[in-house]
Amino acid sequence: MDEHEGRPAPGRTRGERSERLTSAAATARILQAFGHHATQLGVSELGRRVGVSKSTAHRIIWTLVDEGLLEKVEETGLFRLTSTMRSLGQRAETAQQLHEAATIPLDELRTLTRGTLHVAILDGADVLYIERREGPGTIPVFREVGSRNAAHCTSSGKVLLAHLPHDQQDRAVDRLRLGRKTPRTITTREELLRELAVVRRQGFAENRGESEPGMCSIAAPVRAPLGAVVASLSVAMYVDDVEVGLRHLAPPVIQAANRVSTALGWRP
Repeated sequence: MDEHEGRPAPGRTRGERSERLTSAAATARILQAFGHHATQLGVSELGRRVGVSKSTAHRIIWTLVDEGLLEKVEETGLFRLTSTMRSLGQRAETAQQLHEAATIPLDELRTLTRGTLHVAILDGADVLYIERREGPGTIPVFREVGSRNAAHCTSSGKVLLAHLPHDQQDRAVDRLRLGRKTPRTITTREELLRELAVVRRQGFAENRGESEPGMCSIAAPVRAPLGAVVASLSVAMYVDDVEVGLRHLAPPVIQAANRVSTALGWRP
């Protein structure tokens, strides 16, 4: 349809457009069916749940398999979401939970510092910033939610790497490209592992001019109900002396991170 004139677009009949919309809706409902406490489903069951014929369900399912969104489980003959789709769903749910839990602690922490506040998660070799509050000392990097930075040279990344189980931490560190961003950047595996051990022991991480000259940050872990670290909460700003950094902000940052953790259901 031409959205301005209310008539079918050239070369596409009203029936063709309706058929495409119906197919798209059925595809969406098939993907949604896996979120209703069902991890594996067959063609007939999916067709019944979505309200389409078995042949239509079969066609849509194999299209989703070809696109890497569904996979067939050989042992059962049923279909399930691929790990990519499961990961996307989990991340979306985690981001929403963190947004709700972090809102008040972030707003209150912002009254104590001129810095920029972030909540971040680990995404491969990067930290992904999913929440942000700007202060008077707003830094001209990572301006938007969804920005990324290398994990090895940020306080957020160090916190998230430090609290991985040791086997996962070893694999994660092995995958990192320890590029030098400033003269202070950690660039060797051994030095990074030593730093992560300190972070885990003291309960917070520092970035003192390692990702951007003159810019420092400090971060603390955010925990899920069973204690696993799922995110970091940090303050970042430019300082006159990177040797001093932002260590004086460790207590309020840790307190704010603990409040977010408590809101998520964690109990010390």
